[in-house]
Amino acid sequence: MNDSYPKRVPEALAMREADYSAIVTDDDRLLFLMDEISRAARRAFDERVQAIGLNRTQWHVLAELVRNPSLTQSEIAKRLEFEAATIGLAVSALERRGYVRRKRGTRDRRVWSLELTSAMEAILPDVRRAADLTHHSLWAGLTPAEKKVMKQLLERVSGNVRSPT
Repeated sequence: MNDSYPKRVPEALAMREADYSAIVTDDDRLLFLMDEISRAARRAFDERVQAIGLNRTQWHVLAELVRNPSLTQSEIAKRLEFEAATIGLAVSALERRGYVRRKRGTRDRRVWSLELTSAMEAILPDVRRAADLTHHSLWAGLTPAEKKVMKQLLERVSGNVRSPT
């Protein structure tokens, strides 16, 4: 047995039960709530687009390409802050389904440029409907003004997380 191991129970574990409530703060609860909302929204959307054969990551890739068709696979990974391998798998699945086409870069053969296909246009109404249904349930009871304030607050929090302290 290691003699350096403390023979007493650490103070944090010896706290009376009433003192435990101070360990989990309102800030912790808020962060847990944000995580719970994010997970539930992802699950709801994934369930709605499952019949189309898409998942949320694939929809993110398509949405980025719809907004900016000149993006490369690696640029999409950077924008979405996903691992290159994750985006690569998503693009491979989209390519197998005929929604995107990969092309090697002309200047740099390591770069994959992506091109949306006409097959993707056929699923857009269904994907849009799935996203709209998810948003409808997610934002139920909130006014446009409340959503605007929430967006502003979350953008500030996002900025805080991204900037060095």
